Formats: sequence, C-alpha cells, structure tokens
Amino acid sequence: MAVTGVAVNCYWNGRVKKEQNDVVYEGAQMNVLPIKVFHGTTYTGLLDKIYATTGIDRQTFELNIICRYPISSQEYKPIPIKNDEGVELMLEVPSRAVVYCVEIYLGERPVPLRAEAIALLTKETNDSPQIDNKKVLIWCRRKWEDLNMDCLVKVFQKVGMEELLLDVPFVCKSWYEATLNPKCWQNLIFPENFFAFTDRVRKEYQKEVQITSFIKSMVNRSSRCATTLMLPHCSTEEALEYAAKNCPALRDFGLHGYLSQKNASVIPKVIKNWKNLEVLRLRRAHNIQEIVQQICVHCNNFHQLMLPESCVWEDAAYAIVTCLPKIKHLFLKGATIEKMSLVMILQRCKELVRLDVRDCFLFDESDGEILEIASHIPSFSCQGSTRIDNKEDREVHIGLSHWDAHHFFWGSDEPYDWNFVS
Repeated sequence: MAVTGVAVNCYWNGRVKKEQNDVVYEGAQMNVLPIKVFHGTTYTGLLDKIYATTGIDRQTFELNIICRYPISSQEYKPIPIKNDEGVELMLEVPSRAVVYCVEIYLGERPVPLRAEAIALLTKETNDSPQIDNKKVLIWCRRKWEDLNMDCLVKVFQKVGMEELLLDVPFVCKSWYEATLNPKCWQNLIFPENFFAFTDRVRKEYQKEVQITSFIKSMVNRSSRCATTLMLPHCSTEEALEYAAKNCPALRDFGLHGYLSQKNASVIPKVIKNWKNLEVLRLRRAHNIQEIVQQICVHCNNFHQLMLPESCVWEDAAYAIVTCLPKIKHLFLKGATIEKMSLVMILQRCKELVRLDVRDCFLFDESDGEILEIASHIPSFSCQGSTRIDNKEDREVHIGLSHWDAHHFFWGSDEPYDWNFVS
C-alpha cells in the first residue's frame, strides 16, 4: 500500500496565543511554509524536515513544536509534539476534523551551553588563566555556516550518492549549499541496488524516476568535473552516451552488474571522450578486442583493466598484449581463458604489478609452467582455477561461453566487489 502524506503548514518567527476555544499564531515577522509529512515519520525525521525547510540554525536553536489539535468540532487546544507518538497524533488531525491542512507552531530557544563549557566558566583556581566568556559561548554555539565551505566540500566528496542527494542537503542550509558544488559530485558512483535507491528518491520527491533522465541529472551536477563514474546495470545507451560526452575528465569508469550487449557496442565508441581514463571495470565483457584498441588510441594514462567473468579468447589476449603491453593491473577473476592465452599475457605484459586469475576456467592453478613464467609479478593469484579435461564438458563450457557472450547471461546478477586496487 502506498505511503500517504499529510499537508502541514509550519509557522515560525511569531508567538502562540491562546483564545477561549482556539489557539492562534501571530507576529509581525511571522513566516509560514507548507511541508508534506508522511505517515510513519518519526519525531527526528520531522525535526530534520522542519530545520531544512525553515533554515533555522540547528546548532543555535532548539525547537518547541505546538500542534493546533481539535478537541471537538469547535474547540482546539495547543498540543506539544515531543516524540513519535506526538507526530502520530498530529497526522491524525485531518481525520478528526474537517480540515485539509495541519497547523504547527514553532517556538525557538537557544541551545544550552555544553556541560564542559559551564564547568570551564565556573572553574576558579589560582593557576587558571582568565577565560573570555564570549569566546566560550561562540565555541559552544558555532554555526555550521561558519565552517569553511572548502572543508565541507572535501568531506562530502567521500559521501555516497544516496546520502549526498537524500540526507546531507536536509541537515542545514550551509550543507545544502555545499552539495551544489560540482566537486561534491566528482565521484558519480550510483548505488549497486539502484532500484531501491530510486524508490527512495520517488518517495522523497513524490515523482516517478525515469532512468535516463535521472542519470543525466546526476551527471549534470558534476559540471563536467567527474573523475569516477560507476553506472547502474540498467543504464540505457542514451544515458551512457550522454555521460561519456559530459564527463571529459573521467579517470575511472565501470558498470554495476553484467555488461549488456547494447552497452557493449556503445563503449568502444565513447572511449574517445576519455583522454584521461586510467581504470575500466566491465563484468562479462565480450568485445574486449574493440575496447582495448580504442584505449590504446585515446588513453595514454591507462593502467588497470578489470574484466571479471569475461571470455578472454586468443584474439582478446592478443589485443591486450598488443594494445596494452605496459598495463600494470589486470583483473580476470572467474574468466574463461585458455593456457596459451594466459601464457601470452604473462610473457608480453612485462610491467604487470598484479594479475588476478582466480577461479578461472581452462587452465589449472598448479600448472608449473604458468607459475614459473608468472614468478616476476609481485602479486599473482590463480587459486581455484581449473582445467577441464573431459572433452565433452570442455566443449559444453566453451559453447555456453560463446552463446552467453552473444545472447543472455546465465547466473545471478549479484553486486560485485570492485575493490581491486585502491
């Protein structure tokens, strides 16, 4: 069942006045703004929304919330809202009276001094220096807007997209303003559980989320400054092409989930936009030859290729050693790769720092020749890799791999741990 909301008029910068059978809010500087509060909202959630909407400084003022509550059809009383139960009562007002909007009145009171500040102010010893009470007061009540904006932006660069979009902006006005800085959106890493994320966006903004438009809007926030882009597995060709054109500074690109056949055909075409590309992350890629050829032509700083669960046939291996002979990091965990293709990579990519071929098919983890050739690589992993000796089983695996690359993927599309090289 859909979560419904209640319209609430929020009054502040005035005072509550009790009348015989009613309660009103008045004041020459009085402000009023409507907000929508959903059933199930907690007291903390209500406070967050009020502070974000009114711009009242949370670090300086505490709020006293009064609800104009119907006692009967012709009588209203001021009811304080102090906990989750109070919020529930407030949201029941439209069902108790013939009204379409709840009224709440805000009282502001200064945040009390911290206990340690009080102790500091009252401490009297011969050895203690004279304390400036005004400085202590400022220290206790420092406003968020006084915090250096560059510091805020630096912190928010480390925050995930979901928090940056749905949590941080509603803390206070200065945090909201900081999230508008394009530098906060340099790392455009869409959540792995994209549909749960967009569902939360839909509930927060009461709008349906169109995937392509949403991806474009997130890309636009970076103002062409994005250096990392990790798109959801459901990205459309249009969204991918738009992101490529509007992220010219990109150094790290990847896709959550499996690489679809449509997106696979787009990626070689858009790589030319990423002159600074260093890292590429594609799960179950099946046009490796075209991709690395474009990287060779356009990306001089490229050093890390991640192709887990991909089919690295002889032509793909040859493309890697020919186009990327100086590659530093190669991640092929779970790939299908024959021994001769792996040997080719080991012999010709002499600057490899790390090669991960764990859980691969068509070569054995204990193959002495492979271990000998790979001995010069500082970090080489091949645990769990197996050779398929049975001819029929081998042909079935190779056949499935070829079919898989050109049709649909079998197996579960679970989130993948891309933390290979930091």
